[in-house]
Amino acid sequence: MHIEEAPEADPVNQEAPKETISPFEEVKGMNYTSAVNILIQASNAAQGAGVLSVRDSVLLAGAAEFLTKTIKEDEKA
Repeated sequence: MHIEEAPEADPVNQEAPKETISPFEEVKGMNYTSAVNILIQASNAAQGAGVLSVRDSVLLAGAAEFLTKTIKEDEKA
């Protein structure tokens, strides 16, 4: 039986551990753009898991497009 040794840690490429932030704190800093992005990510996850009907997928995609179009129009103004 051959046992492989774990690779040694590379001190050059080590990243500092990321601080865990409570979602309750994170939501306090939410703005319109981040809220839309979160909804789009949740929609993509649901669609990827196969839990949405075709109708739901089309409606979510249309809503996301509408909201992101609104953001772009607001940025131009």
